[in-house]
Amino acid sequence: MAEYKSIETVKKEILDALCAAGADRNNALLVAESLAFADARGTRSHGLNMLDAYLERIRQGGINTGAKTSVVRETGSSVVMDCNGGFGQTGVQDLMDRLLEKVKSQSIVCGSVRNINHCGALAFYTRRAAVKGYVSLLFANANPTVAPFGSMEAVLGTNPFSVGLPFGNRPIVLDMATSAVAKAKIYQAAKEGKKIDPSWALDAGGSPTDDPAKAINGVLTAMAGPKGYGIAVAVEILAGVLSGGGITGEVNSVHKNPQAGMNSGAFGILIDIHAFMPEEEYSTRIAKLIDEIKSAKPQPGQKIYLPGEIEDNNYDAALKSGIEY
Repeated sequence: MAEYKSIETVKKEILDALCAAGADRNNALLVAESLAFADARGTRSHGLNMLDAYLERIRQGGINTGAKTSVVRETGSSVVMDCNGGFGQTGVQDLMDRLLEKVKSQSIVCGSVRNINHCGALAFYTRRAAVKGYVSLLFANANPTVAPFGSMEAVLGTNPFSVGLPFGNRPIVLDMATSAVAKAKIYQAAKEGKKIDPSWALDAGGSPTDDPAKAINGVLTAMAGPKGYGIAVAVEILAGVLSGGGITGEVNSVHKNPQAGMNSGAFGILIDIHAFMPEEEYSTRIAKLIDEIKSAKPQPGQKIYLPGEIEDNNYDAALKSGIEY
């Protein structure tokens, strides 16, 4: 039977569970906001679905609940940070907060954070920055689950990235894995006893499979073949190589080896639109673009949405009626 819970109720339940497991309350609140945000937007693979894995990692020491993010090196327009095995949410938010301070005087800034655990949906961070008026880009690497194009062996992670583009309180937000699908969605399908799209993964023998259990023990495919593979390599270099964090097999799965930190990395970029044009001109130009996109003739039975628009609509509905579980 369906049950509806307010976003605030979901946050509190997650917060209570994390605090009971020994997490610092401030850190736990950020994690709770991240997971509730994902569920409210309909991105269930990165919401409450992740809580059990987080709690197990806390119990076995894979998440350092007392960790504080430290600065490794810094310039006026860049920063390298270390999460020291803490919650991925705190590490990535600390990075974005540092960049938000820098971009006020530097116009374009970038930075990385290493030694993070699972950080939730990247849109959680890029959307916040976009609402403040900054173009935001965020990249993260993950444990090997994806085969390079032409291979049947997992080398790369799902390596997601997100782009937030300011447009008032409804920014355009792209958030996607470079694999055909996020690995968490396959775990979710297995939990629910559902089949998956056979284009998402290969079984251990290298054949496409619609069985999530075989996909979990096999490999994921890159989105759009060689195109997704190329983007995944770029994300690995930015979030892994350039951050000084784990690269490919040095990154652990959120669902395995809970006694060890994930050793993932993230790389962020913020751009102040005022460095290019007045805000009024930007708003006029992007509104024109949106109008042209929305005015395109739709396919029969289809509606044209901007990146992140469906998720924003889901969130608005959840604010009114709660999140359905």
